[in-house]
Amino acid sequence: MSEGSSNSARQVLYGLGRDHQIDLVDPSPWCQCRFSSLVRRRLACPPIGRDPLGYAKRVAEIVKTHDYDVLFPTHEQVYVFSKFRDVFQSHVGLAVPDFEAIRRVQSKTEFVELMNQMGLPIPASRIARDRAELLAHDDFPCFIKLAHSTASLGVQKVDNAEELLEAVQRFENNQSFKEGDSVLLQQPAPGVQSAVTAVFQEGRLIGYACAEILKTGIGGGPALRVSATHPPVQAHLERFGSALNWHGPVAIEYFYDEDTQQALYIEANPRIGETLNPTIAGVAICDAVTRISVGERMAPLSQAAPGVMSHNGFIVMIADAYNGASRTELLKRLLEHWLGRGEYGSCESEITRLREDPLSLVPATAVILRLLASPRSANGLAHATVENYSLPYAAARFIDELPEDALVGCGGLN
Repeated sequence: MSEGSSNSARQVLYGLGRDHQIDLVDPSPWCQCRFSSLVRRRLACPPIGRDPLGYAKRVAEIVKTHDYDVLFPTHEQVYVFSKFRDVFQSHVGLAVPDFEAIRRVQSKTEFVELMNQMGLPIPASRIARDRAELLAHDDFPCFIKLAHSTASLGVQKVDNAEELLEAVQRFENNQSFKEGDSVLLQQPAPGVQSAVTAVFQEGRLIGYACAEILKTGIGGGPALRVSATHPPVQAHLERFGSALNWHGPVAIEYFYDEDTQQALYIEANPRIGETLNPTIAGVAICDAVTRISVGERMAPLSQAAPGVMSHNGFIVMIADAYNGASRTELLKRLLEHWLGRGEYGSCESEITRLREDPLSLVPATAVILRLLASPRSANGLAHATVENYSLPYAAARFIDELPEDALVGCGGLN
């Protein structure tokens, strides 16, 4: 697995189960997936956001010197694997799309242009090409979205010009935005926030699962979701996959209006996303990715059962603390979890699953104790974890400009 810090990685572990021998590469010895009875070992590597070429060379060395069947991208590392797809695929099974396809989907601004070209529905959107054009925007409320961001940390809703300026200054201060970067300004969409995870084989849709987001966490990321049936999505996915000859998984976010049965797509992540809900709803996304990676011709997967609920485990408490919850409020939420009460009591955890993985209790306990000791630590905790696997704009641009032979000779690769 390409990392072990993200929620996506933890959920891939549950999707693969004990049918595979799993190692992971991650810069942190304390990454959450290291604490898992489903993982054999962690291999150290540089953070991809700070040293994308060093990360790529380290993984190239590993797949050359170890006898792995599959390299499984669990997060934004897919971008560099796609860049050097032919090199990696000559040594290990890997299901990733062509780099030009993944580059267009990775960027939120290019995704909007792509959807317009495909004739797929999106909310009213415009792209600001510089800071002056960005600050001249006067149609509120709207969402400001950086072209590249992870864990929804580059997305913010603004209700007026003052909030827009504050958002831009915050992005500038944390060096996630600079003059000349394109920024997406998107109007709110009607309906229920939703997401679909899909897997393709050479442009052919193999399977997918939709879910409605009932509650969000940090930056609008899912905290509570329920599997759903949204009729127009399948045809839209088939058009998407065919147009890009997509190979491997993709996660797409959208709003769904039940009255009009219309889906409006807001962004896509060219990676597997969070898969526990599809897994317990009966769609074996992770297994399909492994089989596609080794060249097995896949039959269509079963349809997802609607009405299956899941929540984001202790990540919910990080979100509560991030949004200003007190120790008393955090303890109340923790008690609801333990007793199976409240809005999270009647659904399954996507992160901490003691029957499948007893060691998953370790990161949950560590995070909860830290939040109870200092609720304000949620902000630093969220950002520090994301740094282990995120691909900021500067790193993506660096990968774009790497020569095709950048990995040749690395660990014997050719």
